[in-house]
Amino acid sequence: MVVVGIIAEYNPFHNGHLYQIRQTRKRFPTATLVVVMSGNFLERGEPAIVDKWTRANEALHCGVDLVVELPVAFCVQPADRFAAGAVLLLREMGVQKLVFGAEHADYDFAALAEKVGTVHGDFSRYNESFAAAYQRVVAEKIGHRVDQPNDMLGLAYAKANREMGNFLELVPLQRMGAAHHATVLAPGKNIASASAIRAQLMQAKTASVNNYVPQQTLSDLAEQQLVSWADFWPLLRYQLLTATHEQLRNFYDVTEGLEFRMKEKLERLPQTADFETWLQAVKSKRYTYTHLARLAVIILLQVTAAEVKHVSEKPYLRLLGFTPAGQQLLNQRKKKVAFPLITRVTQQIRQEQLQVDYRAGLIYELASLRVQDHGRAPLRVGYSLSRESH
Repeated sequence: MVVVGIIAEYNPFHNGHLYQIRQTRKRFPTATLVVVMSGNFLERGEPAIVDKWTRANEALHCGVDLVVELPVAFCVQPADRFAAGAVLLLREMGVQKLVFGAEHADYDFAALAEKVGTVHGDFSRYNESFAAAYQRVVAEKIGHRVDQPNDMLGLAYAKANREMGNFLELVPLQRMGAAHHATVLAPGKNIASASAIRAQLMQAKTASVNNYVPQQTLSDLAEQQLVSWADFWPLLRYQLLTATHEQLRNFYDVTEGLEFRMKEKLERLPQTADFETWLQAVKSKRYTYTHLARLAVIILLQVTAAEVKHVSEKPYLRLLGFTPAGQQLLNQRKKKVAFPLITRVTQQIRQEQLQVDYRAGLIYELASLRVQDHGRAPLRVGYSLSRESH
């Protein structure tokens, strides 16, 4: 059995994602396609616009065979740690090839990873962020910058793969259409960035994205409560105002006096200030917007360093859904996997493995109004069209 993997967020699932799946099917027509997908809170420090079950269902209806949730403890991490968690789960599912989008699909990502795999630069300068320092050292090692979003993730996947014995064949796919962070829709095209699509949706312009998302996504977006940081800002603000500095320091990665800066900036803002205003006030050369947004998620979910350590040392596979082909892979892998394979959330699992994810689901439910974990079983989706049509 050929098993191909994709690492995704699908926020929301759009035509660019559909293109990637179709190209993967074209290259590997007999493969079982496994996706490791972020849950309800994402790598850039934001809630997903619709919940994980909805996005998994869309992927399964568009050619994916099995969707595994990436634990939130891996999701709210910089690219290297995010990638390491996702690649680890792919290895456990027996994935042999990783397909990923890249701005420069001609890069030899494995070779680049060899050059920067042991980078230990001076990241202690307080006049630049860790990301800027890392880019500086990477450029010194390989002779040019690797600073486009998908290229950076590709390099992170390659580094994780290298550290795990190069079990994956890396298959970069040239990114099509709009740039990753483009904020406007390109007229006359059918692929747009997720950022541009979300911007339209948050302005209640659902009809404007008709040409850029599959029909299933369009129906879901029209029917469901769309979620953003605005839904959680009052909760985060309350926590920041009432928590002591010591309590904030107990949360994962709140270090270097950030607890003082976050509280001080908030207390000086007017009552009408929103999440974006607060982030911009806290932001500095040392602390980037994305880094702070991740910390905001961590504080909102009250994730401790001990909880992140626990998930890192005892990872698990949370199944969100599968097709008959995905079921076949599960039958082959279930006696080989070293991690717990979770299909239902029992009281014991909730307390031992899913403590953080279950809590994240409960908080996300406050905005989405859709049950996330209690009583939920993996989605079972059969193909309504032939494999070739995908």
